[in-house]
Amino acid sequence: MNQVIIDIFESYKLVIIFFHILSASLLIGSMFVMIFIIRPINVKVKNIHYKCSNCLKLLKRFIYFIVPDMLILLSASMFMNVGMGFAYGDPTAFIMIHIKESLWIFIAFNFLYIYKKYLNAKKALEVENYLEVQENIILIMRYLMPLNLVCSLIAVYFGIIIKGY
Repeated sequence: MNQVIIDIFESYKLVIIFFHILSASLLIGSMFVMIFIIRPINVKVKNIHYKCSNCLKLLKRFIYFIVPDMLILLSASMFMNVGMGFAYGDPTAFIMIHIKESLWIFIAFNFLYIYKKYLNAKKALEVENYLEVQENIILIMRYLMPLNLVCSLIAVYFGIIIKGY
């Protein structure tokens, strides 16, 4: 199996690296937009039902965007890890690869938790429990999303260090 991945990586090295960098950029950019552009605009809305339903619609679209982006990112990472032969190279780079992979796995699980909180907020909106909807949205937008953004930036920094090896 490793040889197949190595052969695929050698044939499509630039395409795989391009998709890896593109998907990481889109992930970070979309989180940045959600945190620093959309959230402040939504805070100014006075109608509570409109505010909550609008925020949940945005989160739904964000989740639909993130799922394929994360799949592309993780699959490109796997191809790069095996294809570049980090297991046989510098042990420091190999450890940093595992730290970076751990960060992305944490980010993926955090997105699963964000999805769970989104579903909770959606159910609460159906019964017009706006307090619970707002609590879930606040947890997502003020804590979980910025945590993912910081972890993503750290992972990018590790990627830049690893590429220097």
